[in-house]
Amino acid sequence: MHMRRAVLVSDDVHTIAWIRQALSKLDLSLSETRTKDLVSRLTEADIDLVVIDGGRTPEPLAQAVENASAEGLDVRLMLVIEPDALADLRLPTRLRSDFFVRGGGSDELVARVRALMWPGEEATSQELVRVGDLTLNLATYQVHVGGEPIDFAYLEYALFAFLVTHPDRAYSREVLLRRVWGTDYYGGLRTVDVHVRRIRSKIGGELSDRIETVRNVGYLWRG
Repeated sequence: MHMRRAVLVSDDVHTIAWIRQALSKLDLSLSETRTKDLVSRLTEADIDLVVIDGGRTPEPLAQAVENASAEGLDVRLMLVIEPDALADLRLPTRLRSDFFVRGGGSDELVARVRALMWPGEEATSQELVRVGDLTLNLATYQVHVGGEPIDFAYLEYALFAFLVTHPDRAYSREVLLRRVWGTDYYGGLRTVDVHVRRIRSKIGGELSDRIETVRNVGYLWRG
């Protein structure tokens, strides 16, 4: 590894102290800024990584970083989010990014930042799934169809990735809820149907037909 420059965006002194301590294990030169100053900080050209304390609403801050990236800033993004922000999380599609759910251990945060920042962090062949003009990147949580990014919410991505990486096998809605949403989810089975409908709409065409409804069972991805 070699030294990279990072900026930590948070208004909470305890979060700043915890993240700074965790990332001290890496070759990062870490500075800090308040949330309200993020946009002006992004105008500086010496940032390699932005670590954002996004709380329950990380999207506006993530969007600010994505906008700066579109304007030429070569930066990567790590979002620290609350658990209840996970259901609607959308990672930026035009820059390398990852997320960390508050409550996880410092070793996990360090591993995610290391994978984000240093070569070979590029996805290996085992982390890329290609079907026709679909590319599913398991390392960056991103999906492209015909070279265009698909704007999935996190649980849409998680469900889609699970089906694609377990082809030609039917899974019941109960199993999908358990494997994708987790054992703590108490919502109804219709949640799976809603997410499948959204996924089909977003990927479109022949790819959407690969997600087959298995009568009285659930769904499968036809490989």
